[in-house]
Amino acid sequence: MTESRIDELLDEQTPAFEPRSDGWEDVLARARTARRRYSALAVAALALVLVPTALALRGQIADLFQGTPAPPAVSTSFEAQNRAADMATQNGFEAKFPHADVSQAHGVVEIQTADGPQDLWVAPNDQGGKCWFVDWANDPVGPGGQFGFGGCDPSPPPSSNINWGSVWVYPHPDLQTVWGHVFVPATHVEVRLVGSVLTLPVVEGGFLGSLPKAGQIERITAYDDSGNAVASSIGTTG
Repeated sequence: MTESRIDELLDEQTPAFEPRSDGWEDVLARARTARRRYSALAVAALALVLVPTALALRGQIADLFQGTPAPPAVSTSFEAQNRAADMATQNGFEAKFPHADVSQAHGVVEIQTADGPQDLWVAPNDQGGKCWFVDWANDPVGPGGQFGFGGCDPSPPPSSNINWGSVWVYPHPDLQTVWGHVFVPATHVEVRLVGSVLTLPVVEGGFLGSLPKAGQIERITAYDDSGNAVASSIGTTG
């Protein structure tokens, strides 16, 4: 089975995006359904090809979310961050805060949590770095855009070469989110907690993970494709 044939099969499974009167929530629901259908069909297609080809496609299937253009609700949230940067500058801060190029905002990592899919979106900024936004895909969209949280990487990068944070939000009371950006080439990070270790892939320099609200992060270490530690940052309890 050729790649073009697989593309044809995927196209046949994509639902039509027709104008609807019930707004963007309907578009989001259809987009998520499309992603699930893409994954299911791609897995079925793997059974029809040779093992080397299957191995080559496996990474593509795992990364179907990567590169997904940001929907309007997420773009609106990036725009809100830009307005906040403008306000901070106008209020007397000496430093010019970075602005995201909203037109290039796209998906990087989607993970499954106890509260449904959680997404990491990024956009390049006007200072040579990246701005990011994290949301739960199933949360309702409000007047200000998609509910979530975000920010921009510092310039210059921290000496640890990892910019990261962890946050708890009221609508998801049992979960804590850890996210970050590695400024050197890396394939994964190990988030060392009190009593356990969480391993997360690094995609386009970014990583995203979900853990219990009470989880205590001791250290985050990034590794390259040879297994060498290339960056490390002490956590909240280290």
